[in-house]
Amino acid sequence: MVRVRYIGITDAKRVFAELRPYRERLIDLQGRCEPFHADFLILHAAQKALDAAAHYFTGDPNFFALKPEQSRFGGPREG
Repeated sequence: MVRVRYIGITDAKRVFAELRPYRERLIDLQGRCEPFHADFLILHAAQKALDAAAHYFTGDPNFFALKPEQSRFGGPREG
């Protein structure tokens, strides 16, 4: 696999994790708009642009997706 380096972004996952509150705020603002109205759509476009940038830089298409807590079953036993 080829490793791609981006000038200026040395830790893309950390950088985009720091943008998570901004993304959540965009979604919150969308919820206050009439669905599919121009206001809603421009906020949606900003959210999708952030998602696309996170995918591009991190290589994870679901970087901002909610990830379920992993089950402890099947892991090493304690004690």
